[in-house]
Amino acid sequence: MKRVFAFVLFFGTLISAAFQPMNLFAEEKADSANIPVESRLALNYLCANDSIILTATLSIKRGEATLALENALVELTASDGTNSTLLGKVKTDQEGIAVLKIAAAGLPANMDGTVAYSATFTGNSKYPGADASFSAKLAKIRLFFSIEDSLRILKVTATQKNAKNEEVAIPKETVLIYVPRLFSFLKIGEITLDENGTGTMEFPKEIVGDTLGNLVVVANIEENDQFGFVQGRNTINWGVHKQYYKAEVPSRELWTPIAPMWMIITLLVMLAGVWAHYMYAVYELVMIKKLSKKDKPLF
Repeated sequence: MKRVFAFVLFFGTLISAAFQPMNLFAEEKADSANIPVESRLALNYLCANDSIILTATLSIKRGEATLALENALVELTASDGTNSTLLGKVKTDQEGIAVLKIAAAGLPANMDGTVAYSATFTGNSKYPGADASFSAKLAKIRLFFSIEDSLRILKVTATQKNAKNEEVAIPKETVLIYVPRLFSFLKIGEITLDENGTGTMEFPKEIVGDTLGNLVVVANIEENDQFGFVQGRNTINWGVHKQYYKAEVPSRELWTPIAPMWMIITLLVMLAGVWAHYMYAVYELVMIKKLSKKDKPLF
């Protein structure tokens, strides 16, 4: 009877030990299910070439982890403070980004020409809703090129729409000038606009263009409280022709396949020192062995 009782007790212990990890997993799963989920929506604005580009980025935050939400429907609207106009509905990509490009003409604006944009994610059974908004005046940047006294001059004008839908100057703003490169924009200068919304700068030389010397010049008003992000572009053949530009040859730099000469010399000196120590150690061992034979007593 004692043996049967001991066997039953041992068998019950094994069963409880087997199901304990499953219970812990279920508890962890229940705890993870109870972690609150937060939806985050950011709205970016760009005004360029008589068009508006709205970029909404949707992400989900669960605990410490933040992930992009794919295939979520984002609704984009514009408003003048009283009436709202639906601009479109766009699904997010694998990075949680939804992009909508619309014409700048015909957007609802209030008395001072400001348009209020909003992005809304209504949410679903798994994720709560989120929204974001941004307000900006419609603006435009134009670029003009001229040659004065053998100098290349870039002229920039910036205008905005007033309450009567007329273009008026944007004074005292800073315009940053860029040239697009392979992976980024190269800043070549900045212009401060005068009272008439106009500014000039001398265009730098020795900037490499395409095979015909064409350069795309970009002028930006960035992160402005009234106008947001405004961009203007134009093309001019003031660049160095690519076929006449001397191709880069391999140089001895830290980031090139050929190491700098100082690094090679340093490495050779260090290796020579190491091998010299090895040879000296071998020499000492040989001499110790010879001396030990000479000092060996005869009897």
